[in-house]
Amino acid sequence: MASEILEILRKHVSYRRSCLNLQASENRLSDNALQAMGNDMYARYSHVTDSGENSYGGSEFSDRVLSEAQRIVASLYDAEYAEVRPIGGHIAAETVLLSILPKGGSFLYIGPESGGYPGYDQPYLPDMLGYRSYRIPYDDKNQAIDLEGLSTALERNRPDLIVLGQSAFVRPYDLRGVSQIASDMHVPIVYDGSHVMGLIAGGEFQPDALEYCAALYGSTHKSFFGPQGGIILTNDRDLYNEIHRNTIWYTMDNYHPSRVAALAIAADEMKRHGKDYAKALAKNSKSLASGLYELGWEVRFPPWFSYSHQVLLSGEFFSSRKITPVQFSQRMESNRIIVDRDSRIGLSEATRMGVSDMSKVASLMDRALQGVKVVQEVSDLVSGLSMKFGD
Repeated sequence: MASEILEILRKHVSYRRSCLNLQASENRLSDNALQAMGNDMYARYSHVTDSGENSYGGSEFSDRVLSEAQRIVASLYDAEYAEVRPIGGHIAAETVLLSILPKGGSFLYIGPESGGYPGYDQPYLPDMLGYRSYRIPYDDKNQAIDLEGLSTALERNRPDLIVLGQSAFVRPYDLRGVSQIASDMHVPIVYDGSHVMGLIAGGEFQPDALEYCAALYGSTHKSFFGPQGGIILTNDRDLYNEIHRNTIWYTMDNYHPSRVAALAIAADEMKRHGKDYAKALAKNSKSLASGLYELGWEVRFPPWFSYSHQVLLSGEFFSSRKITPVQFSQRMESNRIIVDRDSRIGLSEATRMGVSDMSKVASLMDRALQGVKVVQEVSDLVSGLSMKFGD
C-alpha cells in the first residue's frame, strides 16, 4: 500500500510540473521551504501555553523556529506583532473575530455575490461563533466600497467590526475613506488579505492596510509563496495578546512546527525578493487580461482589469460560448493549463516560475478554448522554467 501511495505522489508531482498553473489560490514552494516541510519537526508537537512554557519536552528547536518566524514575518510587514501559528487563513479569520467581537456581536463584510469570502456568510463563521453578519454595500462595476452605503449600513446595523477582503480581489480599497466613516462610529476595521498577502508584502497592493486596520491577516499560500497556513499582524499590543490567547485551545491546538519553519524561509525569501516579485505579478495579471481581451474574451473591468494576481472572467464570457466555468476549467486542463472553477485566473505560481510572455499564454488559452490541442506547446513552455524570487 505504501508503495502505491508513493507512486500516486510521484505521478502527481510529475503531472503538476508538466502543467502551467494559473490557479488563483496556489503558488510554488522553494526547495528550501519544501525541505523544511519534510523535516523531522513535521511529526513533533509544540504547544506554548499562556505562561510561555511549552507543554512538550524536546521542543527547544521548534521554539526557536517559532520565535524566528514571528520576527521575520513582523519585519516583512513592518508590524509590531505577528501570530504565525494559524494553520489556515480561515483559522486566522476565526481567531481575529474571537479576539475582537463580544459575545453575540456583529460585523459587516463584503458578500460572495461581490466576490467576498463565503465563510463570513451567516451559516458559517457567524453561526458557528454566535455572531451576526451584514453586507457592506459594494459597487461591483467599479470594484469599490460604496462609502455612502457603508455609512448607512453602520447606522442601521450598529456592528462591532468591519471585515474587508475578498476571494475575487482585483482592486485595493479606499481605506482612508472607509476609516473616516468607521472612526466616527468607533468601529474597528480588519483586513482579510488572504489572496493578496504576497502583493501587500511586496508593497504593490494596499500598502496602507495596517495604517488603517486593527489587524491584517490571511493565507500564506496564494500570492504569498509559503506553505498552506495563515498569519495575523497587528500593531496593537492588547489585541495581539487576545489573538495569542485565542490561537491555542480556542481555534486549534498543535500548530505544525515544520510548517512554521517553511513559512519563516518563505518570508525571508519574500523580504529579499518580494518587491520584484509583486511588481512582476501585478504586471503579468494586467498583461494577460489585456491580451485575452484583445482576443475577444470578456474580461471584467477594462481598461484597468486588475491590480492584483487575479484576472476575472465575466458571466457573458461563459454564456456567449455556452460553456460553464467547470467545463472551461476542464478544457484548459486537457491542455495542461490549470485554472479554478470560480471564473478566476491567477498568475502567482506562473510569475514565480518566471513566466513573463503573457501574449503567448493568452494565445495558448485562446486556442485551447477553441478546441486546438496545445499540450505540447504548454509542455515546451513549462519545461524551460526555473524558480525565480527565491533561493
